Amino acid sequence: MTQSANFSKIYKFYDGINSFLTLGFDKSWREKASQKLRGEKVLDLGSGTGAAFNQLADYQVTAIDPDTKMLSLNKFSNKVTGIAEELPFEDNSFDNVYCAFVWRNISDTDKAFMEVKRVLKDGGVFVLLDMTRPVNTFVKILHKIGTFITLHILGIISFSFKQYRFLHTSLDKLEPPEIFLNESNFSDFDLERMGLFGFVYLAVLKN
Repeated sequence: MTQSANFSKIYKFYDGINSFLTLGFDKSWREKASQKLRGEKVLDLGSGTGAAFNQLADYQVTAIDPDTKMLSLNKFSNKVTGIAEELPFEDNSFDNVYCAFVWRNISDTDKAFMEVKRVLKDGGVFVLLDMTRPVNTFVKILHKIGTFITLHILGIISFSFKQYRFLHTSLDKLEPPEIFLNESNFSDFDLERMGLFGFVYLAVLKN
C-alpha cells in the first residue's frame, strides 16, 4: 500500500467510515461475499480491525494487514503483518482469498493479483468486494461531489485531512471493475454491482 494509505491515525474509525460510505449496507454485503467462499482456509486480505469476523467465523482464517494498530483491534487469532504485493505465504496455501473494501487502497494491484493467484489452491476463489463509481455519467458526478464534500469535512473536523482525502481519491484510482478485472490474471470471474446506482461491486474470481 502507498504511504498515503496509512490509516494508523484513523484506525479506530475506519470501519465506521466504510459503513457511512456504504449507507450502512457494508455488513450485509460482507455476508453476501462470504457466501461465495469454498473449502475451509481463508486469507482475509486487508483484514484491518477484523470487520468480517462474524461473517468468517466458520472458517480457518488468516488475517493480514500492513497496519499493526488496526490488527491490534482484530479478533482473529491468526494475524500477520504484511502487504498484498508480497504475501508471506507458500504457494497454494488457501482455499479462498477474501478482500472487502480494501482493493482500491493497494499500491500495485497487478502485483497483488499475481500474489493472490499464487497463494490460492487450484479451484480456489478470490472474493473481492469494494466501492467504485456508478456507471451513469450524471450519477457518477453526483457521487464524486458527495464523497468529496463529506470526506473532506470529516478530515477537517478530525484533523486527519490527508487520510480522508486519500479515501476520496482512492475511488477514482482504478478503472471500473468491468475493465480492470478483464485485465487481471484471472480469466474466469463473475461480477455483480450492488447498492444505490451500483457504486459497490462483488467479484468472484476463480483460480
